[in-house]
Amino acid sequence: MQGKYGRIVRAYTKRPWLSAFGFSAAVASSLVSLLIPSFVRRAVDTLTAGGGAEAALSYAASIVGLAAASGVLLFAQRLLLVGISRHLEHELRTEVFTHLLRLPAGWFSSQRVGDLLTRLGSDVGAVRMAMGPALMYVASTSTVLLTAVTLMVRIDLPLTLASLSMAPLVALATQFFGSRIYRRWTLAQEELSRFTARLQEHLVGLRVLRAFSCEEFEVKTMGELNQAYFQAGRRLIKVQSLFYPLLQLLIGVGFVVVLGYGGLRVMSNRLSLGQFVEFNLYLARLIWPMIAVGWVANLWQRGAASLARLEELLRQPTELAVLAAPSVGTGKPLEVEFRQVSFTYPNAPAPTLRQVSFRVAPGQRVVILGEVGSGKSTLLSLLPRLLPPNPGQVLVGGRDVRLWELQELRRHVVLVPQTAFLFSATLRENITMGEPQATEEEVWEVVRQAGLLTDVQRLPLGLDTVVGERGVTLSGGQRQRVALARALLLKPSVLLLDDCLSAVDRSTEARILQALPHTTTLVATHRLAVAKTADWVVVLERGRVVEEGTPEALAAGGGKWSQLLALEEWEEQVVEETR
Repeated sequence: MQGKYGRIVRAYTKRPWLSAFGFSAAVASSLVSLLIPSFVRRAVDTLTAGGGAEAALSYAASIVGLAAASGVLLFAQRLLLVGISRHLEHELRTEVFTHLLRLPAGWFSSQRVGDLLTRLGSDVGAVRMAMGPALMYVASTSTVLLTAVTLMVRIDLPLTLASLSMAPLVALATQFFGSRIYRRWTLAQEELSRFTARLQEHLVGLRVLRAFSCEEFEVKTMGELNQAYFQAGRRLIKVQSLFYPLLQLLIGVGFVVVLGYGGLRVMSNRLSLGQFVEFNLYLARLIWPMIAVGWVANLWQRGAASLARLEELLRQPTELAVLAAPSVGTGKPLEVEFRQVSFTYPNAPAPTLRQVSFRVAPGQRVVILGEVGSGKSTLLSLLPRLLPPNPGQVLVGGRDVRLWELQELRRHVVLVPQTAFLFSATLRENITMGEPQATEEEVWEVVRQAGLLTDVQRLPLGLDTVVGERGVTLSGGQRQRVALARALLLKPSVLLLDDCLSAVDRSTEARILQALPHTTTLVATHRLAVAKTADWVVVLERGRVVEEGTPEALAAGGGKWSQLLALEEWEEQVVEETR
């Protein structure tokens, strides 16, 4: 129990007093409610024997008092135990989300967003129901079951055995249906994950769907996924709809047996009428525990299936372990070095990087030049440890990135990707998300450095303008510059620009690059104009460094760089002649 459900156990043990009071209230509420049938028996026997109304009223008052006390205890058990389950839900969802943030970037490429949303949503909720309300009912119903059966035996053992004749069938039905509920709930959750994943993609790519007139096809696709989820839900409901009526039938048969056999024992004076009424009240109190067995089993099987899905996610290995190392002061450019670095993506037919080696001096601006697919983005992703080098060494400030504390490394090494992601918030919030305490002057300075000053001044609310989902109200170039400003605000020691100005024109790009603060900068691009302004150029081809040097030296060397220059000059000449 501790191993498989350790998180559940900890949720209760870390709140020992609340847990103890909650379960005590559950037991006490059941015990107090079970005192009522004995008072009813006394009232019936008193009235049958010709007793006065005064005695019956005193019994009635006692019954009302016991019912009130049981109700107060019932309120306490729900308040405490369901409250603990809400804490569990919060902690489990936080733990799963925190774990997601620590998983390698490459892991997400093989996952569906809808599946992750389902696990964080309905799966966590199913675990809460199993470990909160279900456990509460286990405590209360088991108390009722054991106590009521004991009191029934005290009244009449043969009648008790007759009333429990259906119990083995109830147990068999619970076992039979429980396993099927587990499997069908798991399948239903998987279908929900597929539907949610596709829905999320459709909402994000709505513009593309409309631009290519794909609405009819996508409506059909979503209809098929929705139908699959509907059918999975129907299969689950079919099991549940058979389970509960079967329990009711078995319980009803038990009542018929008690009424027939018990009536004969009353007529033969082996039971008093009051005892028979008391016995039936105990049996009536057993109806809910017997039904609750199925209800709790249903919740437990759902919760177990959902917990297994969450545990599968939590078992995914996080990023490289953090090793102890001294902290590095911020604010100064750091050296970067690649030593025989290779990298191969999972299931890829060939390595993306092959024994890449070069050094970047502190404060130097290096352009990594190459065609699409040459490995530029992969190379930059190794520096902030978004991808692990395998094999080889990546060093920042003379220290292997695997020896850096991850948060500190990413504070020093900041990557601006080509695809700029903005949140549905204000411009200011998007720029300051990594430095929420930044001053107004610091924010405006990075806005100016990123070439956004004129754009922001034209907006009606300036920095307080809400940019919409994924920055939909901004152009591609504006989104890229907002992402650049966000990175500059962190004052990184190493700035990585992964073709992050591809959506702006060349003159704007040149102005922005000239305005960048002095720090170690690596720029991945295919634009020769950017490379011409660099201190050092590294040319990548199919994951290998084919040449490196200053732009001037490479131009005179007759290698790949000079060939690209010649091709560019020829293209410009052709364009000029066709005008």
